[in-house]
Amino acid sequence: MAFDMKADGLKEAIQHHEEEIFSKILENDDYPQLNRIWEQFYDGPQIFPDQANELVHELIALKEEKICEEEKHMNYTIDRLISFFSKSYRLKKQIYCISD
Repeated sequence: MAFDMKADGLKEAIQHHEEEIFSKILENDDYPQLNRIWEQFYDGPQIFPDQANELVHELIALKEEKICEEEKHMNYTIDRLISFFSKSYRLKKQIYCISD
């Protein structure tokens, strides 16, 4: 377990080996919600539906702009997160996060 996210029956996680996606966005103003998650990673942040929607768009931009050929393995993680955050937004469910 690294970073578990739950939203009324929906579950997803960012595993330790997947945390490298944050290295692509650190201190970049184009990714305010991803930076917020990273800053609060060990504090169990809550993510509200509108923030989840913003995360979807930030992850799409990250995938399009920042992932180079050697890092294509991150696409699977990003796609999973896009799906999870999109469902949370569409269902208007708040996400509760737990980190170890």
